[in-house]
Amino acid sequence: MISNLDRLYWTRISLGVLAAFAAEALFRASGSDYSNGLLVGVLTYLASYYVARYRWFRKVEPDKISKVYTTWVGEYIIIFLFFWILLFTLGV
Repeated sequence: MISNLDRLYWTRISLGVLAAFAAEALFRASGSDYSNGLLVGVLTYLASYYVARYRWFRKVEPDKISKVYTTWVGEYIIIFLFFWILLFTLGV
């Protein structure tokens, strides 16, 4: 059985990759600056927090809810930046 923290990990990793693709597509399509791509990454992370909070972690005590917010944040940032830089470099 997969634990809720494992689900959260894989959800954030996959959303990080998808957010990188969306940020690169937004950059290529609109010719905007990098701040819009970073905004896509931040909004995607916040969306993953709310999905996890209200889907898998409803019964967590309020004093421990910060763990849901901060769990896997470093991995999300690394994956998002890695794929965004890779896509930018390849010119996809």
